[in-house]
Amino acid sequence: MLNSADMLWSMSSRPLPPRSTSARSSSPSAGSRRKKAGPGWLVWLPLLLGIAVTPLARRAADVLALEGPAALQTLYPYVALLKLHALGLPEDLGATLSQWMMWLQFPLYGLFMSMMMRVSGVARSLIATVLVHVLPLVFLISIAKM
Repeated sequence: MLNSADMLWSMSSRPLPPRSTSARSSSPSAGSRRKKAGPGWLVWLPLLLGIAVTPLARRAADVLALEGPAALQTLYPYVALLKLHALGLPEDLGATLSQWMMWLQFPLYGLFMSMMMRVSGVARSLIATVLVHVLPLVFLISIAKM
């Protein structure tokens, strides 16, 4: 059985846990400050709008299909990109992926814009989202001119 001196010795020989390196300030008013509230649910508004606009875009695609494939490519550039034979995808896989992309394109744009808004402002995220839509169009037009 250990006596009290041995117990103290065994407790003091253990290494102490490392100190917490929290960013607490030593000023008394630091505890009364609150963390600045972020934008909250407003950041996810583009994703919700992307989901809401998808059925409307599908209706617009039905109308644009009457104008020809170039008009449909303007609305859905990734659908045309997935159907390219240059990608080497089998036709049935390309058709399946393009059907999925018709439903997912605008929610993915909204998700992309929501993520960008968390990092940068509204203007930069809007410009980046427009570029994500326009760059495949430029690629498709350049392939068509070859």
